[in-house]
Amino acid sequence: MFLEPYLLAGPLRIILFFVLILLIHRIISARVSAQTALNFLIPTITLILASVLLGGFILVLTNTFDLFVIICIAIAVISLTFMNLNYRKPIRDQLQRIYTRTILYAVIKLERRKSFLDRDNIIKPTYKNRGEGLSEYHKNWQLAIGFLLPIITYVSRSSLFSEDVFTLSYHWFKKLNLINDLSFETWFFHPGEMMGDYLIINLYAKITSITNAEALQSFGLLESALLSLVIYWVVYKISRKHAPGILAGLSFALLYSFLPMNLDLVAEHKSVFTALIIAVPTMFFGIYPQSFRFNRKLIFGWFVVLFTTILILDLFVGLLIIPLFLFILFFFKFRDNLKQVSQVIFAYLASVSLIAVIYGVAALIKQEDMGAFIVSNLFSFDAYTYNSSLILPFKELIYYYQVAAVVFLVITIFKYLKKPHKWLASLIFLIFLNILFGLYHIDEVLLDLDLLSQVLCVFIPIFFGIILNIVVNLIAIFKKQSPLSTIIEVVSGAAIILGFAIYTFPQEATFNFESNKTENNVFEAYAKIQSENLPYSYAIVNSLPYYSFSNNDHYYYNYDYFNENYIQRDRRFNTYRNNATYLLNNPDIILPETLFVFVYEDTTEKEAFKAQQSLTKERIELLKAKGRAVSVYYNTRFLKVYKIENRPRSSNINELLF
Repeated sequence: MFLEPYLLAGPLRIILFFVLILLIHRIISARVSAQTALNFLIPTITLILASVLLGGFILVLTNTFDLFVIICIAIAVISLTFMNLNYRKPIRDQLQRIYTRTILYAVIKLERRKSFLDRDNIIKPTYKNRGEGLSEYHKNWQLAIGFLLPIITYVSRSSLFSEDVFTLSYHWFKKLNLINDLSFETWFFHPGEMMGDYLIINLYAKITSITNAEALQSFGLLESALLSLVIYWVVYKISRKHAPGILAGLSFALLYSFLPMNLDLVAEHKSVFTALIIAVPTMFFGIYPQSFRFNRKLIFGWFVVLFTTILILDLFVGLLIIPLFLFILFFFKFRDNLKQVSQVIFAYLASVSLIAVIYGVAALIKQEDMGAFIVSNLFSFDAYTYNSSLILPFKELIYYYQVAAVVFLVITIFKYLKKPHKWLASLIFLIFLNILFGLYHIDEVLLDLDLLSQVLCVFIPIFFGIILNIVVNLIAIFKKQSPLSTIIEVVSGAAIILGFAIYTFPQEATFNFESNKTENNVFEAYAKIQSENLPYSYAIVNSLPYYSFSNNDHYYYNYDYFNENYIQRDRRFNTYRNNATYLLNNPDIILPETLFVFVYEDTTEKEAFKAQQSLTKERIELLKAKGRAVSVYYNTRFLKVYKIENRPRSSNINELLF
């Protein structure tokens, strides 16, 4: 289902949108970063995602969350970046010089008959950033991995859709309503929901011009694909080798038998995963703040932004996972880098205080119990763990992980004593992982093990990558990194994963979605209708659960209303359709410009539903007999959608424009 063109449109468009952002950034920047490939891309994605989320949160709080406002802000940011103003000097003089330079630039280009954008606009001088540059060889490796790994993850998750129980379930429609109704009034105090990821999904739909339903349906796979890339990059930065990173990324993508992941919920987006997309790089930034591409004076502000967005996304990650990591970080850095680690911790405390104040004020206004809301987010009743695909029961598997983590922690301590800088990140992450594995043995009354399982789905692959790095260092044949050693390590790492994946990949995996074809058709039909027609110029007749598709987009009728009342209303409307006075006094009889009626051909439904569908067909045939403009708009062997035009050329966008 996820490989259908109408569901691939969102991911492809967001990729093109991000490429456009990078191109604009390249054109308007005076200098470019020395970091390249994923060393540039992952920090950039993390910071952009965090900034967009925090900016969207502010817009929601001020009741100005709208696509037009977002576009205006983006243009303003681009303009200010392009002007590169120095706010310590008179702004008027700077603007005058910019105006003069712009006029001269345009005149020179026109006189010489050259294009306004050329090679000089792309090739820029580079900021000095010692130690962060990549050789052309490693840059190509990162670009290849950055292209292939998300695709492998996306396809792997797609193959398990036959087991999906989330799509069009009660919880699916509940989440769709949260996305549709996003506003200040609906943001706060949904038990178990922090709303940050719903803001991202809503914005994702707006930017890519897809429906909220399509965005919700594809976002779960999109976040997994991005998360696999983040896992690879962090392990690569820890190990300085491609093989451990590839093993970690592919483990997240393919090794379902070793991860506590629900195969029947692969389509569901998870706020824990979205938060970890930002949190995992932030953890690495905490160890090595120089990984930031920004001036050191701005690092504190960026940490505040990152921690604040993590808290907006998921309190379990923000209040339990991040403080645990920061405690370990402080233990290792307070002697030599007290100022640096204090900056990170104070940024976290500032973020917690900011969110606490905002939600505290909202709790007073709405008279909600703040404590109960926090508990509901630390103990989720919607998340559950069912690991039927694991090679061993997870309680037993986590025991083996714990033993291995302790063994490799001891080895890493000895290596850290010899080369502290090289092994610092590995040591901190291994201590952190040992604690996570230990937490899983805690009673569920004290800790939600289902949410912890989602966290472990991300950190177990990181654990695998760190282990491979240690093993490679113990048995290293090559003392220095070379093209040959890199190829050998990458091939061996990929071979290990593929070998495990071949023998352990779930047997349920398939790309034959025939059994889910009705759901597929429903999505495709709604995508076609909503993309081709002007909002609120049409209505849809469908089953009651599909009401959420109509929210904030078009009118909705259920089958009972259509079968029992529509014919009478149609008769009155067509009798008086040219009588403007009567219609003005009786607006209830006015029909929507266009009506789309869903008729299902699925023979497995209950008899009552079949009778209802049969009556609907009779009503459509009666409208045809009366001479109404009825045509088949969408047709498969599972679903047929009829289009009834009450006012020709009044709903379709292309017909209205041309």
